[in-house]
Amino acid sequence: MKFFFPILALIVFLMFHLSIYFFFIKQIIQPKIPRLVFKYFLLFNFLGVVSYFLARYFVDFPQSLYFLVSLSIGVGFVLFVVMLIYQILKGILWLLFLLFPKFSKKRRGFFQNALNLTSGVFALGYFGIGLIEGRLQPKIERVKIPLKNLKNPISAVQISDLHIGGLIEENVVRQIVQQANALKPDFIVLTGDIIDAEVTKVSQAIVELAKLNAPLGVYFIAGNHEYFHSIQPLFETLKLNGIRILENECVQLIKDEQTRLNLAGVYDLFGRRIGVLEPDLEQALKNRVKSQPLILLAHQPKFALEVQENHQVDLILSGHTHGGQIFPFRFLVKLQQPYLAGLYQHSPITQIYVNRGTGFWGPPMRILARAEITYFEFVTG
Repeated sequence: MKFFFPILALIVFLMFHLSIYFFFIKQIIQPKIPRLVFKYFLLFNFLGVVSYFLARYFVDFPQSLYFLVSLSIGVGFVLFVVMLIYQILKGILWLLFLLFPKFSKKRRGFFQNALNLTSGVFALGYFGIGLIEGRLQPKIERVKIPLKNLKNPISAVQISDLHIGGLIEENVVRQIVQQANALKPDFIVLTGDIIDAEVTKVSQAIVELAKLNAPLGVYFIAGNHEYFHSIQPLFETLKLNGIRILENECVQLIKDEQTRLNLAGVYDLFGRRIGVLEPDLEQALKNRVKSQPLILLAHQPKFALEVQENHQVDLILSGHTHGGQIFPFRFLVKLQQPYLAGLYQHSPITQIYVNRGTGFWGPPMRILARAEITYFEFVTG
């Protein structure tokens, strides 16, 4: 299964690059030599995408080279989106010319050239804005949520989809840990896709991650990307560093005699694809204390579809979506996940909060989906 995700992604990006050439570059660039230049640019960019997946999952690249090949992912996605917008606007122009046939050839050429030029400028701006937002420090999102049967307030911090490995090394992790610890939460949850590399390659980053500090502990659940690497050695390393892993289980958090809650966590849905470490909600809730509120950690928001009212789950904390990461990718995410980002009412008794992700996957880019660290204040409901 380690090969499944890279191969699928490469097929998608190959289709992206072919579409970009035939439905964008070939149509806006008429001179033969400039078109040939862009043709080879796209070829080299796709090779950069191939190199990215080699570097991410199989071969060690120098950090500077890794950064460059990661940009190929962003370039491919940005140009594909611009190509789609270009085709929509070109269709509108065609309809306009059809409705007003008296438009002169010169005027039609002016509109077409304006569209071509604007598309190129937009692509550069789109890419640049993505790089700027992608490098911003995660935003602290403060959320207050009432919990039924909670006697006194209790606080938590959620970090998700950090994707340690590649461009996210110990220096980035150190800054995020400092941000989280400064909030002084009662407990901290890591809701999957935290480590996206072989554990032996990110040992220093894990040392920094282990500096997360909260009086009631730090709790981790696996996301789908943890399955792409050696997951058991990762679990062992995290445990040795004082991070509690919730493996289809529930623990009771006790702040004081009056302030108690259940914290449960399940394996990721990806485990069902490969028949290893599969999520089991019934098992996870087996040792809950029914008189106390229950928070469930589940990496993918669509796991909420398995949570029924009889499970009496007060709140689900998820990640996975990155909030779409690069607009308008969020619309594709919504086809696969019922919730994108923020707080939702899943059922009359269950809410779900989806973290936009604290790191990034692929290029260091985000558009209209800034990275976040979530600070929760749970109050009496």
